[in-house]
Amino acid sequence: MEDELLAELAALRAQIGRDHDRAAAREQIIDRLHEDNQALRSGERRLLLQPLLTDLRRLRHELLRTAAGLPGEFSGQRAAELLRSYADDLELTLERGGVTVVSPAPGDPLDPSEHRASGAVPTGDPGLHGTVARVLLDGYRDHESGRVVTPAEVLVHHLAAAEEQEVEASV
Repeated sequence: MEDELLAELAALRAQIGRDHDRAAAREQIIDRLHEDNQALRSGERRLLLQPLLTDLRRLRHELLRTAAGLPGEFSGQRAAELLRSYADDLELTLERGGVTVVSPAPGDPLDPSEHRASGAVPTGDPGLHGTVARVLLDGYRDHESGRVVTPAEVLVHHLAAAEEQEVEASV
């Protein structure tokens, strides 16, 4: 009788071990399916929002450009402040959509992974060579992946010979 109980107890332990292994395998499958589901949702969100985000980025740029060019007679300072506030609101909208603004400062080194050089500005200062002279258009980065969606368009300082600087100064 004791041998039978020991055998049944051993069989129950073996069964519990198999059940535990199956439960652990199910948990791994559930975790993998959850990760796959999250990746699909993220991709769908990008597909649905991409046209809207593109339009919002373009509108933000146009508002900033208009704000910088308003004449003083048109109460330019107030109008510029208003347009900048709209651009700030749009920046928040972009951030809610998972996009952050990449805006390098003049003097920052050119970073080809984040900036696109759209022209050169001659300089006689070797320390400025290869740095951002002016930002023409901000860039944008995907918040989740950290990947640059649109690089910032910049003018870059280029070390010029004295003759080039004289020609540039006379123009």
